[in-house]
Amino acid sequence: MRITFLLEVADQIWGGVKVALEDANWLSHRGHEVTIVSRSGPPAWMKLDCEFLQVEDFRPEHLPDGDVLIGTFWSTVPWTASAGPQKGIPVHFCQGYEGDNPENEVVRERIEATYRLPGLQHITISPHLTSLLRNRFGIRANEVRYVVDHDVHKPTQKRPPQSPLRVGLVGPFQVPWKDLATGYKACGLAHKAGQNLVLVRASNTPPSPEEQDLPFAVEWHQQLRPDQMGEFYRSLDVFLGTSSGEEEGFFLPAIEAMACGVPSVLTDIPCFRNHQDLVGHDRYALFVDPQDPTAMAEAIVLAGALPDIRTSLRAGGIEVASHYHADVHGDQFEAVLKNLVASKGQNLPPSNELRLVTKEIPTPPLPVSLPTPPRANETRDPAPVQDPTPPASDITQHISPGSPFAKNITALTDKVLGKSADNSDGDSNETITRLLNELRTATEQANAKGNHNDAGRLLAAARCLGHNDDSLLHSMATSRLASGNAEQALQLYDERLRDGEDNETLHAGRGTALHALGRINEAAQAFRAALAAGARTPDNYNRLGVVLFQTGDVIAARQSFERALALDPNHVDARTNLNALPAA
Repeated sequence: MRITFLLEVADQIWGGVKVALEDANWLSHRGHEVTIVSRSGPPAWMKLDCEFLQVEDFRPEHLPDGDVLIGTFWSTVPWTASAGPQKGIPVHFCQGYEGDNPENEVVRERIEATYRLPGLQHITISPHLTSLLRNRFGIRANEVRYVVDHDVHKPTQKRPPQSPLRVGLVGPFQVPWKDLATGYKACGLAHKAGQNLVLVRASNTPPSPEEQDLPFAVEWHQQLRPDQMGEFYRSLDVFLGTSSGEEEGFFLPAIEAMACGVPSVLTDIPCFRNHQDLVGHDRYALFVDPQDPTAMAEAIVLAGALPDIRTSLRAGGIEVASHYHADVHGDQFEAVLKNLVASKGQNLPPSNELRLVTKEIPTPPLPVSLPTPPRANETRDPAPVQDPTPPASDITQHISPGSPFAKNITALTDKVLGKSADNSDGDSNETITRLLNELRTATEQANAKGNHNDAGRLLAAARCLGHNDDSLLHSMATSRLASGNAEQALQLYDERLRDGEDNETLHAGRGTALHALGRINEAAQAFRAALAAGARTPDNYNRLGVVLFQTGDVIAARQSFERALALDPNHVDARTNLNALPAA
């Protein structure tokens, strides 16, 4: 395969950058043609075994042709999505969700819009991220297990804790959700309580002012190369993971420290808890609540003082880390890419397609009660036609020449539309009734065969004959929805809404059209209006739940599915959707 990675910067030591570069090397060793494209120069801290291009931007003319194009950070993903098929299948490699980072507040809407881009395939590196993308954006991600370099990160002989106790803290202080400040406070409390310790810091950024003039010793390591980190971890007695919430996608340093046999104290957040799914227990760390320096200080003292706890944490950590092997990650990553390339051109479903299911809103039949025909010698002003129906002169081209009503359709529609002054033809009323019945039968047959475009044209003809019957308009709209023309369907529904119509069928149809157009919040409002205007049906509660799920409101979606099931315990779609939601 020809594989291209887009990196904003490749010359700075960040965990996500390191993993992407290591993946590029691994795939290159497997015989693939790999290119790194970055706005920065190449890394000085590791050797690349693949091609490297430095560019001003990621416009298509700056990218090599390929089979797969991988964006590795939210700002590179729009370039990936818009590069074109010659550059490869667009893939988003998500190692953490950037939208929750407080420092990204001003660009959060752009980040969320990026995640909703159509046509992308997504790869995640943890169950936590896979669930987050599914719940917020309806994305079906391909999950691959993350990677630890076990040649660098490996345990040595178990040793007794040192005095002072060496407590490790890794990462930039400047990133709020890393919450290193809580680690500092915890060390301060432990020091005040009599614990002799030194905080051993590693970061790719210089110390912040808040990291100066502390009451306990701090040992600084800045810009360590990846191949030096194993020695750093093995010098520790306790490792601290202080991240405060869902923003943390994986936090590789915690697993690297475990691989080196270091007892760990971690915050109780999803990315740290996910590891217990691999080993079936949580004895690989002492867990404390996020942003709780007192609990963290107590855990530091316990991990440093009690041999049995240290032995258990060391064994559990090594067991967890053993599941994150380079070859496992590489094999899974390569398999996903191969599958995407093999599926190219075969209508591969986008990974950001909504997973939940909903029944189609059925196309209502043409009315059984026909418009009242005019009596003899009665003149009636025809109601104006307000829908985008083809003019009568064009209707014949939409009707099969062999149809028994083809020869009369133009003359009859002209008569109904007022183009003929002679409305006294007694036979015309019977003919109109007969034609409407024939049109209704033909429409039902076309829909049954899946010929929704033909059904829409037949309904347009029927609308000319029975233009003052609103149910015909609803039938036209639903046929246009079924044929993939949601925009025209919405125009028809909105026309009736402007005329003051307010009923369940109208609002449910609008909701379906808006959903098809990707206007999810408006679709939710339309389905709420359908429930308010008509019967509270399980179908409408199910439809509302689907769109609420896609807006990210999982709690409200769950309530809607539960209401559907309260009305109909055997509602299959609502049951399926409820079971598909993540656990509360």
